[in-house]
Amino acid sequence: MNKTIVLLCLAPLLAAAEPNPAPSRLQNFITRQGAKLMDGNQEFRFIGANMPGLVLPYDWTLMLPERLHLPTPWEQEDAFKTLDQMNFRVVRTWNLPMRGAKEESQPWHFVTNPGEFNETAFKVVDSLLALANKYGVRVILPLTAESGDYLGGISTYASYRGKKRLEFYTDPQVRDDYKATVRHVLTRVNTITGVRYSDDKAILAWQYGNEMDSAPDAWLAEMAAYMKSLDKNHLVSDTRHVPGKAKMFTGANIDLVTRHLYGNYKGVGSEWAAAIKKELTTLQEPRPLYIGEFGPYIDGKVLTHDNVVAKLRDFLDYVQADPAVCGALLWSMYFHHQEGGFYWHQIMTYPAVWSYHYPGFPSADAQREIEIMTAMREAAFKIQGLPVPPVPVPEAPELLPIGEAPLLTWRGSAGATGYDIERAPRATGPWAVIGPNVCDGDIAYRPLFSDLTAKTGASYCYRVVARNASGTSQPSNVVGPVAVKRICFVDELQDFSRVGAKSAGLKLNNEFNCLFAEYLFRAMGSTNDWVTYQVPAPIESLKVVAFFAKDTADLALQVSADGAKFTDLQPGRTERKLSMPHRGAAGGQSRTMVTYEVTPPAGSRHLKILWRGNAELDRVEIFHP
Repeated sequence: MNKTIVLLCLAPLLAAAEPNPAPSRLQNFITRQGAKLMDGNQEFRFIGANMPGLVLPYDWTLMLPERLHLPTPWEQEDAFKTLDQMNFRVVRTWNLPMRGAKEESQPWHFVTNPGEFNETAFKVVDSLLALANKYGVRVILPLTAESGDYLGGISTYASYRGKKRLEFYTDPQVRDDYKATVRHVLTRVNTITGVRYSDDKAILAWQYGNEMDSAPDAWLAEMAAYMKSLDKNHLVSDTRHVPGKAKMFTGANIDLVTRHLYGNYKGVGSEWAAAIKKELTTLQEPRPLYIGEFGPYIDGKVLTHDNVVAKLRDFLDYVQADPAVCGALLWSMYFHHQEGGFYWHQIMTYPAVWSYHYPGFPSADAQREIEIMTAMREAAFKIQGLPVPPVPVPEAPELLPIGEAPLLTWRGSAGATGYDIERAPRATGPWAVIGPNVCDGDIAYRPLFSDLTAKTGASYCYRVVARNASGTSQPSNVVGPVAVKRICFVDELQDFSRVGAKSAGLKLNNEFNCLFAEYLFRAMGSTNDWVTYQVPAPIESLKVVAFFAKDTADLALQVSADGAKFTDLQPGRTERKLSMPHRGAAGGQSRTMVTYEVTPPAGSRHLKILWRGNAELDRVEIFHP
């Protein structure tokens, strides 16, 4: 890994913590009574979500600088505000990665060697549990992984002892190495709350790890007994997850059984309720069953744009109606990024699907995000016998610093559907809306709004107001006065509304964004395709970003003063080969990202971009006075 990325990894203040943590909203440990979960004398049932990003930069193997750090306390709290607004009373995290013997140690390696641990990483879990108590959310914490172990799971443990992957379950030394991790986690004392993990009511259950279908009964029994010897307060969850494949083992120390549901699972398809009913008939002893993951992802076959919402509602109604199912957890959700917008994660099995963002946004209509988030929130209240309240009015966002071109970005508010961008000549006003209902769920890892109506040489103050169906927030902090030196026209290619003209062959694409640094929209074309732009003042500089699959046939950039006669430019170019996804339908593919930058001849107001081969245009920035 290069030095720049390492510095980015270490940049956030990960150890920030409340000196006086908020009182816990949780009064009881969750216990098991036969096939029911109990919160004191009340049955505990839930709808919730998987949020792998709460403990690590999930899929860091894509090597995206915006993702290469542990979540900050602000980001974690935004996640818990989201969970609280949705009444998601359970969240499942991800495994605690182990550093490979030949890997450079990274901040997100929780286990650095067998029996050796990363204190900085574990402070992230401390923060997680402090917030879970504050917001009244229970946590299921997987300790390692079989599926997904390329992120540092069972194969990594085995490799330290020169063993094959599945000898993780049988080799005595490797079993002891895993027990060392179990012991470290269960006996840890939270540096924020002072509470030992084994005494923390926010923990619903310890899970051996993620999707460990190969785990033998003997291993499950041994490790469950070991966990109970260290922690008498918490439940232990099974990990074998595929319906019809792995039997549900109900040893004396195993409290919860689980199944995962996806449309591409053989024999499951969209008949999720039928699959779970069949699984329940195989239980030899009464145990609560929870759906540890389910993903209502559109594949055009099992689930379609037209049927997915109805199918999801039918499934959620079944979960609510069947007392043998204690809850269900959506895969997966992400939260706001502290540098603006959201975190993104491509669901690599499906083309145009990414992790859900609450409350849902039009940019994710391909996966019916708004309707799915609405259905999930309603189900989360109904399963607990509660009326569905209006969404809370959003809290004030936080506007981030603005440079010499008024490109704005802000830390978003949980539950906000949009933001009103306001501008004034001075901090005291008068304020005018220059960007109504701007979405922060349309752009990944880049500024969210460009003020095209600003005048160079003028100074302005800016603020942002969050909104949703229940009302508007208090205004954000004021940033300014900002002395405007230039304006930036931006096109993210979500549609063609900003282009002047284009060739007929161009098509919009937002599939498999994991191949495109998680940027969301692109114009896909081939030889002789073209697009033009016009700005109201002479162009000072240009920046264009494009992606190439195999051969890099550079785009041609041309400018014109009158829109009739164009001159070729010789831009500088920066090329970056992106990492290849490990798995899924995009596995085995990769892209090259090329950034072109140039200062054109004076007087140019028109830009033409010409394709000379297969390419996808990702972003255009035109700076002018």
